[in-house]
Amino acid sequence: HNKRNVIMTYMGHHKPARDICFSNDGRRFISASYDKTVKYWDTETGKIIHTFSCGKIPYCARIYPDDDKQNEFLAGYSNKKILQWDMRTSTEVQCYDRHLGAVNTVTFVDRNRRFVSTSDDKTIRVWEYGIPVEIKYIAEPWMHSMPATCMHPNGKWILMQSLDNQILVYSTQ
Repeated sequence: HNKRNVIMTYMGHHKPARDICFSNDGRRFISASYDKTVKYWDTETGKIIHTFSCGKIPYCARIYPDDDKQNEFLAGYSNKKILQWDMRTSTEVQCYDRHLGAVNTVTFVDRNRRFVSTSDDKTIRVWEYGIPVEIKYIAEPWMHSMPATCMHPNGKWILMQSLDNQILVYSTQ
């Protein structure tokens, strides 16, 4: 296993992929690309199950973590919006449109009832899943854009990479 050989190559995007996310069972995944699409893939066969597009670049994409909602995902776009998609019907279910810049990250928190988004507008917003109005808004004059986030395994903290060379820790409670 240390031969460093590529095991599988997935072809289908026309420009580089920016983000990827597996389903819980690993049988499927989504990829967000600069070609203005999010593709839904079969991991084993490499086939594209469906392509989603709103005509804008998706910067991030996350499949809903709960097993009973693995058919839904959120994608943050260059046009300041977060779209909630249903993979069964291939339709946009909800639009979260309060950011003033491109959406960089979407991270599920609070037992997946909420999610946190970061944007080039240098804000952090907390949303109830399925409700398009933020419940918390964090913006300070000293804040910078945060292009990467990571949830702590205990679910109590979220790490955020700030473009001023810092890593910030916020409580999710």
